[in-house]
Amino acid sequence: METEGFEYEELALSQIADFGNGSMRDALSLLDQSISYGNGTVMIKDIKAMLGLVHHDDILALATHLFNQDAEAVINFVKELSHKGEDLSHALKDLTSLFHQISIAQIIDNTQISNEIKALATQISNQDLQLFYHMAINGSKDMPLAPSEQIGFEMTLLRMLAFHSSANTTDKRHTAVQTEKKTPKLVEKPKAKAIPKTKPPVESKPKTLKKTKQDAPKVTLNISSQQQWEDLTKSLKFNTASRMLLKNTLLDNADNQTLTLNLDEQFSSLLTDNIQHAIQTVLQANFGELTLQINLNKLTTQTLAQKETQANNEKIAAIQKTFMKDEGVQKLQQTFNAKVDINSIKEIGNV
Repeated sequence: METEGFEYEELALSQIADFGNGSMRDALSLLDQSISYGNGTVMIKDIKAMLGLVHHDDILALATHLFNQDAEAVINFVKELSHKGEDLSHALKDLTSLFHQISIAQIIDNTQISNEIKALATQISNQDLQLFYHMAINGSKDMPLAPSEQIGFEMTLLRMLAFHSSANTTDKRHTAVQTEKKTPKLVEKPKAKAIPKTKPPVESKPKTLKKTKQDAPKVTLNISSQQQWEDLTKSLKFNTASRMLLKNTLLDNADNQTLTLNLDEQFSSLLTDNIQHAIQTVLQANFGELTLQINLNKLTTQTLAQKETQANNEKIAAIQKTFMKDEGVQKLQQTFNAKVDINSIKEIGNV
C-alpha cells in the first residue's frame, strides 16, 4: 500500500482480511473496491459504509447500554441497527472484540488505548466482562440457528443482562421483599350444618388393592475424581447456563449423597439460586435425594472449560501453522508481498 502511495489505516486492512474469510482473492477484490470507494484511500469508516458494518461509535454506545443494564435502550438500539440494514452478526463480532480491548484496559495501562475504552473499563467488573465475552462467543455460534439475525443478537444481549451480577442482586432483593409481604387472612363464613340422611345398611365388600408402580431405583452418585465429574457433566442434560457454571467447577467431594464443588471466583455471577436449583433438579432426577454445595474459591487446577479452551487454541494453532506452510500461500506472499492475518485463519465450521 505504501509502495503504491495509497493512504490507509491498519484497522481497515484488518477488516478487509476478516471479510476475506481466508480467501486471498476475495480480500484483494475487497481491497480494490475499497480503494475505489475511498477515492484512493482505505479508511475504516469507508469500509464499514461499503460493507454495511456498524460504526465503532455505535458499538461503544451499545456496550454502554449493556453496562448500564438498560434493557430498553439495548433492544431499541438493535432495532435501529436492523432497520438501517446493518450486519448484526459482524456487530456481535465487533462487540466481542471491544470486550477484549476493555479487558486489556482493565489490567494494562497502555497509552494507545482510547479514552472511551478506558472509561468503559471502569463501568464493569472483570468477572462480568469475562462472562459477557463468553456469552458473545457462544452467541456468534448460535446466530445461524436463530430465526433471524436480529433475534439471535437480541437474545445474546438479553442473556448478558440477565446474568449481570447487579441483575442477580436485584432479583434476590425483589424476592426477599415479596416474601416479607403478609397475605391477608380470609374470614370464613360459618357453614350451615347439614342434617345427615339415614341410609339403609349396605353389606361391606372386601376391597381389592391396586398395584402401584414403583419408581425405578436411582443410581447412587459414585465419583471420586475430577475426570469422572467432567464425564458426568458432559453426559447429563443440563441447560446452557448450568453447564456453563459446571464446566468451571472442580470436584471437592462426593459422599453420602452430598456433592461438593469448587467454583472459580471470577464466575461468581453465575452462582444464582435459579441455576443451582436447575442443577440440583437434574442431579436428583438421576441420583435421588442429593445435597449440592458449591463453594467459591480461587482455583489453581484446570477446569473442564479451561481444558476445552486450551484444546481449541491448540487445534487452531495447528491449523494456522499448516496454512502458513502451504506452498500456494507462500507463493502469494512472495509474489504480492502479502501479509496473512493469522487470526483470520479458522477451522471451517467455526467461522
